[in-house]
Amino acid sequence: MSDMGLLRGRGHPSAVMPSAAARQKRPGSTTMVSLLHKLIAPGLLPHTVHLCMHCRANPAGFWVSSKSAQAVRRPWCLSCCDTLDQDRYDVVRFGS
Repeated sequence: MSDMGLLRGRGHPSAVMPSAAARQKRPGSTTMVSLLHKLIAPGLLPHTVHLCMHCRANPAGFWVSSKSAQAVRRPWCLSCCDTLDQDRYDVVRFGS
């Protein structure tokens, strides 16, 4: 049988299917990626930013929840938090 027949999937199945060793991920590639993450400063890696739920324009920096409901927190920005009634809402800075 010609080499072209093997390339097109004809012939012996072991000649077409890669071996189990060839299908496994190489440990060197995973190690290289983790090494790059360690070398690059964490501040330079892409990260997500919460947007304010009120204006949807500014990055949020505070969690706002109603004092009567403990389970729901929404991200708000500083300028929108200024308009909140402090008696009705809890405002907590991110990371606190």
